[in-house]
Amino acid sequence: MGRCMAYLLKGVSEVMINSRDFRQAKKVARKIGVKACSFEDLSNSDIIIATVPSEILLEVAKKAFQIMKEGSLFVDVSSVKCGIIEEIANLLPPKLEYISLHPLFASPRVKIKNVIMIPINAKNWNERLEELLIKAGMRVGKCSAEEHDKIMAAYQVAHHFTYLSLKETLKKMNFENMQEIFITHSLRKTLAVLRLIERNIKTVEEIQRMNKFASIARRIFIQEAKRLDESYSSWRQIK
Repeated sequence: MGRCMAYLLKGVSEVMINSRDFRQAKKVARKIGVKACSFEDLSNSDIIIATVPSEILLEVAKKAFQIMKEGSLFVDVSSVKCGIIEEIANLLPPKLEYISLHPLFASPRVKIKNVIMIPINAKNWNERLEELLIKAGMRVGKCSAEEHDKIMAAYQVAHHFTYLSLKETLKKMNFENMQEIFITHSLRKTLAVLRLIERNIKTVEEIQRMNKFASIARRIFIQEAKRLDESYSSWRQIK
């Protein structure tokens, strides 16, 4: 997501990329058309956007807070909000502001680029960041962390769980390697999504574990699957 955000924002602001692997940062920056920088260089930035795994987000935030200038904005990009943003907010120095984002797209090439914005402590940056995102081609929605995680338990947790269940079903039925002649157009699109899920399995599983409403969504899914199974099984078989 870091590459995607950098690509979109480079047209409306000056963008620099930092990574623990500076050579990788230079490679990515050159490909996108922006600059690579050291972590210390970020001290002059008005906004620092952290696009890192949730397990190291707090560590990155702590490090960033030590070098950020007064009045600047820290932004995290994460799929789960409750529990994470409270820890970051508790460490936030009074001189800084903080907003949490969740882009609901994976490529700058998609037509509709929705992003959810959760202002935590952003008196001066709330409208400014929203305007910047809109100029970069994104459509912005706002909500609380609690509301975000409840909604995403249905829209993301249950959605991904459906595909994960299908993947395991195909595996158990020995249909992982399908015969081409039997594949319908709709199934072909589904298989493409399964491949995408597999490529991002770490993030998908992280969301399943960390969203505090995830178990509720999965339980409802399983209950409905059982209900449908019982309903279909009770149908009189045609002889």
